[in-house]
Order: sequence, then structure tokens, then C-alpha cells
Amino acid sequence: MDTLQWYVLKVISKQEEKIKSSLQVELLKEGLQHRVGEVFIPYEKVYEIRAGKKTIKNRNKCPGYIFLQADLSNSLFLLMQLLRRIRGILGFLGVEGWKATDAPLPLSQVEVDRFIGKASESDPVDVKLATIFMVGEVVEIIDGPFVGFSGEIEEIFEEKKTLNVVVKIFDERSTPVELRYTQVKKLL
Repeated sequence: MDTLQWYVLKVISKQEEKIKSSLQVELLKEGLQHRVGEVFIPYEKVYEIRAGKKTIKNRNKCPGYIFLQADLSNSLFLLMQLLRRIRGILGFLGVEGWKATDAPLPLSQVEVDRFIGKASESDPVDVKLATIFMVGEVVEIIDGPFVGFSGEIEEIFEEKKTLNVVVKIFDERSTPVELRYTQVKKLL
């Protein structure tokens, strides 16, 4: 098990979870589960605002790909045959088609840390916003003391996940207000 390395499988997009389940079942059937450590789909949590309600949703960071931790040193041919039989798996990233003679290249440690290391369950949740805001854009305030007002974005503070919005109060007085991303929604 000390020769496990991370590889990337190309799969049909939007079917990653189904393919992952099929792969795990087939590995158990064939007795090859000792050659595979983990099958991983990297997700990120994003805010979505629909009908004025805030929800947190998981979004696939790499649609069309599944990360596979495997030992390909002794069982490349067996594992390739198993993967070829699973509907939806298109092959290894970096290998053209299903050539059993071409061993796929493992991910470097930097790539592993970027995709797998930061997405582990024990890390603090870093929530991103599904909607991207821009300076000068008009937004409606949906939470807080200024609910119902609209204003123009003056500044964006990405690290704090807040916006500086200029709100017109009493039709004349412009007041800058700092709001969280989740307190506003774009006006269409």
C-alpha cells in the first residue's frame, strides 16, 4: 500500500458520483480494493441565492474528472480492464484512449495538495459565492436593516467576503454600507 499514487480519470460530466459508486462496487467484486486507496471527487461549497433565500450547495470543482489513489506498479493491466468495463469512464488523463502499455502519470504532490488536500472534510469550510459581483453593479439588499433598498457596489473585499454598497436613503442622501455577500442579490 505504500506505492499508492494519485491519478485522474476522465469521466462523463455530471455522472461522477454514479461512476464513483460503480467503480467501488466493481473493485470489491474483483478483489482489487487493496490496489486502490481512495476514489475522490473534489467539491467546494458555494452560496446560492434563489427566490431571496440563501442556500449552501456543493459544486464539483473538476467536472468530468475523478481522482483515484491507486497502486499501478503490479496491476496496471487488471485495473485497466476493470476501468474499461465501467460505463462512463473514458480513460486516464494524459493517456490517449485505453492503451494498456501506456501507464498514466501520477499527480505531483503540489497538485494533490491543491485538489485533494484542501478539500478534506477536516479543513475549515471556505465558502465561495456562486454569483460574482463587480464594482458599479446595482444590487438589492435582502438581509439586515436596509432590506428592500438597492444600491451600487463601490468596493469589493474578497478576503472578508463583503461589499461596500452605496445606498440612497430618503432619495437624496448616499450612505455607504458594508454588507456580506449573502445580504445582497443582483438586480437583473
